[in-house]
Amino acid sequence: MADAAALYALIGAVGGAVVGAGGAVLGPLLLHRRQAAERREALLRQEERERAQQRREEDLLHRQQQFELRVAELDRQAAAERERAAELRERQSAATERSLRMRSTTRTWHLLLLDTFCELRRGWPVDHEAFSEAWHAARDAVNEAFDEALHDGLWFAHARSARFLIRRGSIRRAVARNDHGVDVTTLGEALSSATYTLAECVEAGCPWPENLVARAQAELRHLDVARESLGAHIVGRLAALGVEVERRDPEGGARGG
Repeated sequence: MADAAALYALIGAVGGAVVGAGGAVLGPLLLHRRQAAERREALLRQEERERAQQRREEDLLHRQQQFELRVAELDRQAAAERERAAELRERQSAATERSLRMRSTTRTWHLLLLDTFCELRRGWPVDHEAFSEAWHAARDAVNEAFDEALHDGLWFAHARSARFLIRRGSIRRAVARNDHGVDVTTLGEALSSATYTLAECVEAGCPWPENLVARAQAELRHLDVARESLGAHIVGRLAALGVEVERRDPEGGARGG
């Protein structure tokens, strides 16, 4: 029995030593593993925080870039709108100047004929050569005014029988480009007929034949109507472009051109 008790005691001592030794070795190992796992978890959390921060920074950068692109696009649109507005104002101004020039040159020619008629009715002498030079100059001014307008594609169409009034080629091209036009045949014929009739009156001198007086009066009235029609077309066209034009007669009162 004594031997068995000693054996058990020895076994217990050895076992305790083994367990103690195992604990001394295994304990630090488990602690090291736990610490390593904690470090890995901390590293993973740090990496996730860094990735999240990078995503936030990238998102912020993307938003900033999008904002800058929107601002740049708005600036571009605003600049384009300003450019379009400037071009529109320029076109309106040019159209106004050209239209007023057409109106003023035909008015000057018309007034020349009216003044000549009044002088003849009063019995005042009118020099034939001076009258011829004056109406030729007036005709050239009208030609130039209409050519300027048609060069920029304005809306005046072919005056078939009034060849002296407007040159043909530029009119056809302008109407072909813009698909609209105003036929100034009536105005051209009225200016032509009234001019040649007044030239006959100047040559005939006083006293006039009654039929010549009546013809001159009728053709001047017809010319006035033709100019009113042209003035209405000019004002209507400018109104379509957003340009307001006050219509005045040669004496400064309100009328159609």
